[in-house]
Order: sequence, then C-alpha cells, then structure tokens
Amino acid sequence: MQVIPISRREFIQRAGVGCASVLMDRNPSPAASRPPTNPIGCSTISWPEAEFEHALETVSRLGFAGVQLVGWARERYANRAQVLGDRLKTLNLAPVAQSCWGVKLDPEDLLDNAATVRAYAEFFRSLGGSILQVTDSGKPGGQYSVENIRLLGERMNDLGRIAQDYGLTLGYHPHFGSFGETEEGVKRILAATDAKRVKLIADTGHLALGGMDPANIIREYRDRLIMVHLKDVRKDALDAARESRGALRDGKYLFCEIGSGALDLTSIRDVLRRTRYHGWLIVELDGNEPAQGGADEGARANREGLKRLGWEMKRMKGEV
Repeated sequence: MQVIPISRREFIQRAGVGCASVLMDRNPSPAASRPPTNPIGCSTISWPEAEFEHALETVSRLGFAGVQLVGWARERYANRAQVLGDRLKTLNLAPVAQSCWGVKLDPEDLLDNAATVRAYAEFFRSLGGSILQVTDSGKPGGQYSVENIRLLGERMNDLGRIAQDYGLTLGYHPHFGSFGETEEGVKRILAATDAKRVKLIADTGHLALGGMDPANIIREYRDRLIMVHLKDVRKDALDAARESRGALRDGKYLFCEIGSGALDLTSIRDVLRRTRYHGWLIVELDGNEPAQGGADEGARANREGLKRLGWEMKRMKGEV
C-alpha cells in the first residue's frame, strides 16, 4: 500500500480540528467498545513562565503528542516565533491550541477584540497551530437580555471569522466563574453563535463545577466539539459547588490529577467513544494543590491516570 506523507498542519487538522461532523457519528456502532484512540496533549499552564522550556521538554518526554500554550507565550516569543516552532518540531509536539488571554467578552461591555485575536492568530499560524481558545467574561448567573446575548454571539462570530482567515478555528471554553459556568449560559451562548464559526471546548472540570454532567454536554454538542480538556475535580470542591458555587469561587484548590478526584471519567471516556470523537484531548491541571514533585509529577500522574482509563500515549522518548 502506498503511504502518502502529509504536513504537520494536515496531521493536526485530521487529528481533530476539522469539521466536527466528520469526527463524530450520530449513529454509534459496536466500535464504541474499542480502546479510545485520541491524540493527547498537555497544557503548559501547570508550570510557571520561567520553566516554560523545561515544561515543553517534560511534556514531550512523558509521551504527549501536542501542547496547549498559555497567553503569555505570544509575548514571550513575539519576535522569536520560528525559534519556538523549531523547538516544538524537535520535541515532536504539535501546537494544538493557544489560550487568548486578554480577550474580553462581556455581554454588557463588549470591546473590540479583533486586533488582539488577529495578533494571536498571526502568531499561532506561524507555529502551525490550529485552535484559538476564548472564554466569556460575563457574570456567573448574569441576567442578560436576549439582545445582550445576540450581540455577544455576533462578536464571537466575528472573532471566529478572523481565526478562519488565518486557517485556525475559534473554540469557546465555558469557564467556572463566568456566564458560561452553567448549562443555561452554555446553551444561550452556543445558540447565539454560528456553529461554523465558533466551536466548543469541553473542560470536564469546569463543566462539573458548574453543575453540568460533562458526558451529557459532550453528547449534546458533539457536532461542535473541537477539543476536550480532561481534568478531575476534588471531592471537597465538587461537594462545595453543589452547595454554593458562589462560596467556592475564592477556593484555592479545585482540581486534581486524573483519577484522584470525584469525576466519573469512565462515563466521559465512554461517551467520547460512542460519539466517535477522535479529536484532541488536552490534559490541563491548574487550580490544584501542587504535587510534592511539582508540575512534572502532576503531569506524570495525569499520564498514568489516562493509561488506566485506556488511552494509549505515543511511543515514549524516555522518563523524567
């Protein structure tokens, strides 16, 4: 059989950032019982900025196939994008997603974020990246009018067009502490946006703290799902959220390593298989009590948690 080589960008797009309707089947089959086969990356958010290069090396050595960059990466490498791109290639890490910090999407105070998103898009395209991540900055439980949400949707669609102009995809990340922390907020924002312009990033931890069942959200919005953040939630945090989300927002430790918390990650794994989601999974660990061995140990624990759930990592390059 002839093997036709593809570019890194084509690999990333085929791995899960193309049209979601191709990646997820509405009619599950017996294939749902097979082991999950998602490409798996890791966010660098667990490490301080001063340890960024070390973080990339650790993520690579632990066997992750891709990486999500935090907002300051653009400023740090603004004039050295090629240096970072070459380093990622050397480490065999796909630049999967870029968090767009500083993009304010408040339904009552919409700002013109076009220039900021364009700068992120230009930077991330130069790395061969694929997904730009944004969150809303509305008030949790905010009583926004239909017109407020309509205008928010239009603004997000505009940002989605900018991302597409650069060959990227805009992903909306519902976040605890924002308007999108509840199911009502998620539904209203997604209903107000164009599914062709704005996709969904499902973060299992944030969805659970907002009172949602992550598996149900993944199932309902499978056609818009562009990426999944896999993280576990501390039992005490989840119990507190069920009592009063407002009281929890100042909590220091909310999340924990995969398999050490209260989330039913097995059901999340199973729904991803049943819906035939073959896109990127990004392990993200922030808002956690640091492991004794620091961020490196947390990443290693997450890798082992993934293995216990049946996800296979790429061939190891060695241990840290």
